[in-house]
Formats: sequence, C-alpha cells, structure tokens
Amino acid sequence: MRQTVMTVTRPIVFVAILVCAVLSTKIASAVEATSSLKQAHINLDKKTINKGLQVFTDVCMGCHSARYLTYHDLMDYPMFGLTRKEAQDLSGGQPLTAAMMSSLPPEAAKQSFGVAPPDLSIIAKAREGKGDYIYSLLTGYGHDPKGNIPDGNYNEYFPGHRIAMPDPLGWLNRDASDTDSLKEQARDVASFLVYISDPHQIERHAIGKWVMIFLVVLTLVFYLLKRAVWKDVKH
Repeated sequence: MRQTVMTVTRPIVFVAILVCAVLSTKIASAVEATSSLKQAHINLDKKTINKGLQVFTDVCMGCHSARYLTYHDLMDYPMFGLTRKEAQDLSGGQPLTAAMMSSLPPEAAKQSFGVAPPDLSIIAKAREGKGDYIYSLLTGYGHDPKGNIPDGNYNEYFPGHRIAMPDPLGWLNRDASDTDSLKEQARDVASFLVYISDPHQIERHAIGKWVMIFLVVLTLVFYLLKRAVWKDVKH
C-alpha cells in the first residue's frame, strides 16, 4: 500500500516543485525588472493630476487615445473638477460624452510608426511597474551603446530597447536647464495615467480606512457582548 502511494504521489510532488521553481523564477525576474525602474514618486493630488491632463492633451493625444475617459468625466471625477466650459473648450466642439480620442487615425499611425499606438486608459495597470514604468519610459531615451538602434528609437526601459514611439518630451536632446522641467512633466503625466486607470481608487482607499475602523469597533462590541452573556456560566 505504501509503495503504491509513493508511486502515485512522486510525480505529483515533482510537478509541484517544478511549477514552484518556474513561478519563483518569473516572480524574481519581474521584481528585478521593476526594481531597475526609476522612481516616479507618483502623486495623486488634484494639482498634479490636472497638470498631467495638460501634458496628455498637449503631447500624448497627438497619437494616443484614452477611450475609457470622456470629457464629461473631467467634470465628474473630483480630482479633475473641471467646469462645463473648461471641459467644452478641451473637447474642441465634441459632445461631452465623447471619449478622449486622438485625431490621428490608427491606420495613419501604423504607416508612420510601424505600429498603432496603444490606448492609454489603463496602461498603468497593464505594465509592470505602473507609474514608475511610464516615467522611466518617458525619461529613458538615449543613445544605443552598440550603435544598432538609431537615436530617437532607443529606450533603456523598453523591452528590446527599440521603441517605435518618437521621444515625446524631447528628453534625448534636452538642455541641462530643461531636465527638471521634463522630469516634472513625465511625473505629472504618469500620475495622470495612474489615476485614470482606476479613478475611484482614492475614494475606495478612504472608505477602506473607515471600514477597518468599523470592523475593529464591531469586534470589540462582540467581545464585550460575549463576556456579558457568558459571565454567569462556570467553565
């Protein structure tokens, strides 16, 4: 009987160990990749998010869209707080219910860059490192040490280092005096993209704190109630 059990369980144990080893390797690689990113110090305050919105509309929307964000959302979400007139001015005559879509057709973008630019609505959730990855990407343009990738297409933080997106902030050819300003723009738009990927996160976190306090108080009430109910029972 024991030999039969060992015969059956041995392959299962081996497979389990193999799966754990593969998962550990992937997790370690992901952690290493994330830890090598620049720290963006994402700030989800109203001022930073609105500055990020400005960078997004002035720079990013030339090629990228945010199909899950409408102009009306800029009025509804408290971290934007735009007036109706401000939202209408930003929409350029489109209905407020319209999504924030780039004017560049995907087909034209594909002809120019070789690939259609991704939608940025939930890009912060879709990339390992989230806001840090976005910030690192925007400030990661440089010269290929091996000379294989032309300037403007080499990015230290993009997988494979060859990126189709032209340097949007002009990081590669910046003057030393512009560095801090460009870092701030990258940080602002990264914060904006982190926020729109989950626009209810701030309220959810705030509610979560009160829920935890409620549960602690409720636990204390139940404990005192239990003591009162069982105080006359001998154990």
